[in-house]
Amino acid sequence: MDLKGLPQTVQNFIEETIQNRENGKFPDNETCQKVMEYAADTGSQKLAGLGLYYLAEYYWQNDQYENTLQCLTESIGYLKNEQMYELLARTYNMMGAVSDRKNNRMVALSSYYNCLQYAEKYHFYYIQGMAESNIAYTLVRMRLRQEAIQHYRTAIDFYSKSEKTYQLNYNRINCMIECGCCHMYMGEMEEALRLWNQIEQIIREAPESYYSKITLEMYRISCELLQGHEEEALKLAADLLEQLSDRDVFEEIMDELVILAGILEILPDGKYLEELIRIIDEKHIEEHYNIFLDLYPFKSELLQKKGLTWEYIDYTRQYFDIYEKYQQENREALINVIELQNRLKNVTLDWTNMKASNRELESLAMHDELTGLANRSFLHEYFTSSFEHAYEEHELMGVELMDIDFFKEYNDHYGHLAGDQCLKAIAGVLRKQQVPGKIFCARYGGDEFMILYTGMTVEKIRRVAEDILREVRKLKLPHECSNCSNYVSVSQGVFVRIPVGNNKEWDFTSRADELLYKAKSCGRNSICLSTERFRDKFIEIK
Repeated sequence: MDLKGLPQTVQNFIEETIQNRENGKFPDNETCQKVMEYAADTGSQKLAGLGLYYLAEYYWQNDQYENTLQCLTESIGYLKNEQMYELLARTYNMMGAVSDRKNNRMVALSSYYNCLQYAEKYHFYYIQGMAESNIAYTLVRMRLRQEAIQHYRTAIDFYSKSEKTYQLNYNRINCMIECGCCHMYMGEMEEALRLWNQIEQIIREAPESYYSKITLEMYRISCELLQGHEEEALKLAADLLEQLSDRDVFEEIMDELVILAGILEILPDGKYLEELIRIIDEKHIEEHYNIFLDLYPFKSELLQKKGLTWEYIDYTRQYFDIYEKYQQENREALINVIELQNRLKNVTLDWTNMKASNRELESLAMHDELTGLANRSFLHEYFTSSFEHAYEEHELMGVELMDIDFFKEYNDHYGHLAGDQCLKAIAGVLRKQQVPGKIFCARYGGDEFMILYTGMTVEKIRRVAEDILREVRKLKLPHECSNCSNYVSVSQGVFVRIPVGNNKEWDFTSRADELLYKAKSCGRNSICLSTERFRDKFIEIK
């Protein structure tokens, strides 16, 4: 942070405060007020933004979420005006955490994606890791574990690129634990154990690292069980539950209670989950709406198994009462934020940029509801930026159009529900091929899909296209009405070239469409790939 022009005493105080924060020490209220006094005395917007952010951290540590959100909202204008983008990214990340704590997940996701906008642009890898991990955890609680795994993986990659900080391994290990739990839920046991081995390696290489030992023990329970060490797993579970009687330990693991419940649920003896529920009931966590609501499936199922019908009914009634209460509070909180932003409009907020940066709300409207792939709107935005980058950097750009052979006949014969399942299966193949920054898949319309390739050679693009063709065939979805195969198949047209001169995205789309038509006219269930602008040169791949 540039402190030039400020009195030396102010510079010394701010530098010491920043250093303390980097070493994991959160500022107290007195320190925050001191920074705000210096900001008022010097008229420094930088100090105002910094002071408000630190004050927000202070309120966050003391569970004063409304005050946290107000400080963060006020800080945004100062941070933008002074181009303090790293702190701005952190601000959006904390706004997401506050919204998530209040169980307002859509607003939380919106804030996390706002954070990523700045973190990605300025390569703040550690902050990217935090935001991606937070997005993943939110998706876990929405039961979208497969999608969460992708974000966890991305977060782990960013953490591996980050410079060492006080909390790096704490966040990195927690991220791996949560990702591993998702793999277990999905039945991917080898991946879960592989992450456990990586965690152990991190601890061996950096034994002085700060990390949550109780969270690590939680994950170890499941890993011991996966390795066939049932007796050790049960002992660990009993020890951990005993530790939860300590208030500090319980509060440390509170955000992971849902994950812990899922781990205890897979133990052969249901008494451990039952004991966890008993401990949670004793702690009266009703004011933590998000945690209480997320634990409902575990306790309600337990009550039903034990035949406690009236207790189940009372608990369910309590669940809906709390759900309605937090919904109302979320509505009121959202209205308060909007009113605050309106008051600060001329001083601190650039509404045009805020709208452009509201990535998650756009994302909700930019993904195809049926397949989960990007829709035309998202595709257009991504295509434009990727095409401009390829043109400026003189790099290859690949555009593939793909559709399902005789899909109308498939729908007519098997019905539209089967047709939807077919589209989802094809989308699943494409989703596995996606690589951030290289391979982007979208539903183009109907049964047609578009794949964009950037930063890849022609040979690599060809191999990916072949993989898609092969994986679709391996689905072995029966198609009695196809004239080219007994199973569902696809035709692909792929155009690869470096954008030059007056090239536009449409030129590449049009050429890919020509090649798709050629693949169809040559019998379908094949690929036509070309690097030539004209129609007579292409590679046909059966």
